[in-house]
Amino acid sequence: MQPDRAITPQEDTPAVLAGLSPGQVLRMVEGFGLTGTWSWSFATGAHVWSPGLFRILGLEPDRARAEYGLLLALVHPDDRAGVTSASEMLQTGRVAQATFRVVRPDGTLGTVMSRGEVIVAPDGRPRRAMGVLIDVSDREALARASEVDRRRRRAIFEQVGAFTSSSRVYPYTDFSAEWLELVGLPKAELLGEPTLPVLKEERARWRDHGRALYLSKQVVHTQPRLVLAGGAIVPYRFVMVPMRDTSGAIESWTNYVAPLALAGGGSVLASMPGSMTAPVQEGLDQFLAGAHLRAGRALLGWSMQQLAGASGLSFSTVRRLEDGESGASGRARSAAAAALRRHGIVFTLTNDGAIALSRR
Repeated sequence: MQPDRAITPQEDTPAVLAGLSPGQVLRMVEGFGLTGTWSWSFATGAHVWSPGLFRILGLEPDRARAEYGLLLALVHPDDRAGVTSASEMLQTGRVAQATFRVVRPDGTLGTVMSRGEVIVAPDGRPRRAMGVLIDVSDREALARASEVDRRRRRAIFEQVGAFTSSSRVYPYTDFSAEWLELVGLPKAELLGEPTLPVLKEERARWRDHGRALYLSKQVVHTQPRLVLAGGAIVPYRFVMVPMRDTSGAIESWTNYVAPLALAGGGSVLASMPGSMTAPVQEGLDQFLAGAHLRAGRALLGWSMQQLAGASGLSFSTVRRLEDGESGASGRARSAAAAALRRHGIVFTLTNDGAIALSRR
């Protein structure tokens, strides 16, 4: 038996295994428009920027001269203190890792994450610096949007006592912070008896009703009276919608909890503040049957071809949806339902868990 051949670090890289040179890998990565590299030879003063760096900074390679000073000039004034200057780089032999904003020549703002290093000679003198910028503008924008959404949801909870949450399993093994705050009970007590906030005389009824719907993998819809943290007794609406993965298995439950008075006992979705409807709607769409889609287009006087055109689906996909074929995807069903909604069809979850249709 021959001994295993040693593999050098260079041979073990994905680039070599894929038959790609480092330059090809760099160009492929920069093709996503999110990275760019720079280098600076201290001995010759030569600066080299990759095409991706010009793109991130909003510069044209044939109109701008690669230079570290130009990069620094584009850093937002409020962020410059955290970016390594040229003199600091030469004196310390280091490039600080930082995330900062850049102001592009057209006035747009971008956020980049900078990583770099200084190569030194045997005698310790800096010879060359190199670095990479990663455009994280979308990530920063997403983080800001998430924070705005979090504040909006918090304001809704504080004003009307409504919230949405997600549970990986049911029965519960944990509870959202909003639920614990709403009912003012310790988590340990609720784990022992989840219906503890429900009026004592209603607990058995709603527990049995919810369990039956859960076991049949249906939408759990209950309307118990709750004893809130301050002692007030308020009729509430609970909706638990199973969320399925691509194989059809339930991977989580989306929960909507709100005072029943928000909807006056009517449509669940109509009772929700706009920012809360999307996750619940996504789950409810999975329960739309072919009959719902046929009824919806009938109210509009549409043919299957018209529904296909309005939803961006093929005629054959719409036909499979309406025939109830198992091969039709949940995404296609949601697209068809969204098209009907845009043209005035309203899907309503009734008190008994059925989905009714109407036209605005």
